[in-house]
Formats: sequence, C-alpha cells, structure tokens
Amino acid sequence: MIVEAEVPLKLTLFGEHAVVYGKPAIAYTVSESIKVRVRESEKFYVSSQNLQIKGVKVDLHEFKIENDNVRKLIAYVTEVINYFNEHYSYKDGKKAAIEIESNVEPSVGLGTSAAVVVGTVAAYSRFLGLELQKQEIAKISHEVELRVQGIASIMDTHTETYGGFVFIKEGKVEKLEVPPSISFSAGYFRRIMTTAEMLRNVKSLKEKNPSLFTTLLDSIEKVTVEARTALTSGDADRVGELMYVNHGFLFSLGITVPVLDQFVSMARASGVKGCKVSGGGGGGAVICIKDQRAELLLNALGGKTINANPTFQGVTVKLI
Repeated sequence: MIVEAEVPLKLTLFGEHAVVYGKPAIAYTVSESIKVRVRESEKFYVSSQNLQIKGVKVDLHEFKIENDNVRKLIAYVTEVINYFNEHYSYKDGKKAAIEIESNVEPSVGLGTSAAVVVGTVAAYSRFLGLELQKQEIAKISHEVELRVQGIASIMDTHTETYGGFVFIKEGKVEKLEVPPSISFSAGYFRRIMTTAEMLRNVKSLKEKNPSLFTTLLDSIEKVTVEARTALTSGDADRVGELMYVNHGFLFSLGITVPVLDQFVSMARASGVKGCKVSGGGGGGAVICIKDQRAELLLNALGGKTINANPTFQGVTVKLI
C-alpha cells in the first residue's frame, strides 16, 4: 500500500511577518504542489529526486545524513514521526519509506517547508490507519513547524491544508470569496536567506526599536484589512495600490533584497497595477496583479515564473 498526499503551495498577498505577531494576513493556494508518498519499509527512509538536491536518500533509523542541504527536510519529517510516536502510542513508529516530489525549488517563499510537513502528517497518519480531519492536520502541522523553527505563524500550514483564499487573524482562519476577475502573476528569485533567518532579523528589530516596530506592524494591519475588502469586492486597482504600500513596509522591516526591490520598482514604472514580495523575503517569491509585463520582467531579471492560478481543495490524500 502506498499513501499519497498532494499539498498545494501558497502565496502571501498581505501581512507576512506581521502575522507572526498576531496581526492579520491574507494568503492563497496556487496551482503548484508537492506530493508526499508513504509506503511500508523495513527502515525509515526519506527520498526525493527533485527537492533540495537530486537523489537524496537518508537512513532515519541510524540518522545518517549525506548532505547538509537536507537537514531541514529531515528535521520536519522526523518531527512528524516523533509526534505520532508521542501522541498516538506508536512506539518506535511504523517503519515507512517517505518520498517527496516537487517541481518547485525549496525555500523560495511558496511554503514548501510547510507543505512537506502537511503532506507528511496527512500521508503518514493515513498510513497508520488514522482518519484525520483537516483541522487536526493543520493543528499537528503547525506544532511540528514550531518544534523545528522555534517561531512560526499558522499561515502556511493552515492555508495549504484548507486551500483557497484565507484571512488569518489571532489564530483563526476564514475563507474568502475572491472573484475570478482578480488574478495574479508570480514567480521567485533564488533566496540568500531562509525564512527562519528573516524571522530572527525581524525579531531583532522589534527588540532594538519596539516603538517603530509596533508602528510598522499596525500600518501593515491597516493595509491587510483594507485589502480584504478590496479583494472580496473585486477592486483590482485598489488591491494593486495596497500591494505596493505593503512592499514598502516590508522593505522597512528589512526583509527585502535588492533584486526584489528592483523588480517591484521596475514593474511599477512599467505600469503594472501592483507588485510586492511574498512570504519570508531575503529573495524568494514575488506576486503582482496579473500582467504579462511583470512575467517578462521577472524572467529578464533571472527569476522563474510559476502558475499562480488559485486552487481550492487544500491537501488531498489517496491510496495508489
């Protein structure tokens, strides 16, 4: 028996980083995904032909890791197994080979780390004979992410579990109805810093200048709340304006890098309605109001476009 979970990746429209400190955020799932397959094995194995590095294979039983680039991946998978050992009395776990498949590079602001967690929780729990509801999958996935990263909001794990457009505030998730007249172009640049590193940098700013930090987060909150209204009413022009404003606040938080700022500035100068960094920053994802000029510019600057069309199912699990 092979259990396969498919998890959509996500883009953050508004409120990244501020959401970690209790402010609202808006995100949605895109038409890019990862798959996690779990099958019975004599030992625990994790393998991937196209995530992190080609041909990764790690013996979790002996904790032999062949390359430092996969340590983060292994940490997430291991914590999922540990969670079920602790909470569901599966002593030493039920041995499994876990395969991860993705056509999108890791750590580019699309929630690939969270997707690995959500997919592993969904597939491994079904492999154990558990029938978890999406609420349980989201809750466990967030707890695992916290164990590994030390700091994380519910945004990525919950958005990818439930799917569609979501408004997140104070630990609660609300689905949004966004008309199809609003659509997006998106892609990513190679990152020079991880989300965890950016989170620590933002936390450092909070500690050094708490008053300025509070002002910035309050401003991001106002933009996010206004954006919610603009999105659900189909006002693409206003959404675009607010995207540029939000990018400016994220620049002030210190999470952008020159290539992202250059891309957003050039997009604005060329007439694109709205663009901003999306996600953790330090490179990574960018999102714009749908415009071919934005896609051409992204490619010209060395980025890679993705299919930013929304999806609405969230995580799905099947036997293959």
